[in-house]
Amino acid sequence: MFEPLVDVSKWQSDIDVSKMLGAGTKAMYIRAGGTDRNNGASYTDRRFRENAEKFSERIPVGYYYFFYPHFDGVKQAKYFCNLLKSVKWDLPPAIDVESNPKNASKSRCQTEIKEFLDTVENELGVKCVIYTRATFWNPNVGAPAWAADYKLWVAIYSNTLSHPWDNNPNSNYRPRPWNDWWLWQYSADRNARGAEFGVASSGIDINRVNMTEEEFHSFAKWGTGAVDDDEPVVVTPPPDDGMEDLVDETDEVVEEPTTKYPLQGFLRRGYTALRLRSRPTTHGSNVVGAIKRGYNFSVYKETQLGDDIWWLIELPDGTVGWGARRYNAITYLEYAD
Repeated sequence: MFEPLVDVSKWQSDIDVSKMLGAGTKAMYIRAGGTDRNNGASYTDRRFRENAEKFSERIPVGYYYFFYPHFDGVKQAKYFCNLLKSVKWDLPPAIDVESNPKNASKSRCQTEIKEFLDTVENELGVKCVIYTRATFWNPNVGAPAWAADYKLWVAIYSNTLSHPWDNNPNSNYRPRPWNDWWLWQYSADRNARGAEFGVASSGIDINRVNMTEEEFHSFAKWGTGAVDDDEPVVVTPPPDDGMEDLVDETDEVVEEPTTKYPLQGFLRRGYTALRLRSRPTTHGSNVVGAIKRGYNFSVYKETQLGDDIWWLIELPDGTVGWGARRYNAITYLEYAD
């Protein structure tokens, strides 16, 4: 088990990326949108794309949809899927089931929820996560057997429990029919931790993950995509026009410790992105950002570990971390002057 995984929406307003990551945030769910409770119209959370752009390359990210069971589940799901097709995501989509303002019957709730789940799976090829709380789910939805096929994201707020329903199968806090949970939202709106995580709201939703970090990253396939590899994605460079620098990489001169910093650097031609890390190593989950092609960043320190060279870098957005100037005999970063 580890934490924190946070979930955010427009209510957190503009999020300070450095503070959010500095608070130790390991992963994030972002509200993509929801449904208007009165007319059934689907909407996009006004911070959806901004939050996606800020965090989807930095930590594992997923998206959730605020659902109402008295409206068409297929229609709500299709809107959600269209949003997800436009952004990068690593964690399975989630349906937020916590409100039934029109008192839809259990049968109606089950039907619309299942149609939502089936539509998302058909459109995106992945099963949803179900977010709910027992005090809502059990009286409004019941205990449909199919629910156990989906990962449970359960909300129950406590700083003392070691398990959301105290590991008691007869507890009123266990949503039926689940016997276990995946995410546990154990702290929320009134925790007064918003400033700590760099958000405008006084509180923030904080979750625990019922996996080890290693299991979680494997599940999320974090580290297999473009800027998620230990090394950049190699892009075939344009044909040699005779003007390229032909100096062998192994002949580059490492700056002496007397170098006056900061200096300016850039990502070498032929690469699209490189991980920025909290420490000079590729081991462990220590990614804090991405050095992208076109960035002109500041270099504050250089250190050599064996044959590898690392730079302490500040990106244009203020994120600070370590980037591999040279790793496994390949040079990725260069001085701009």
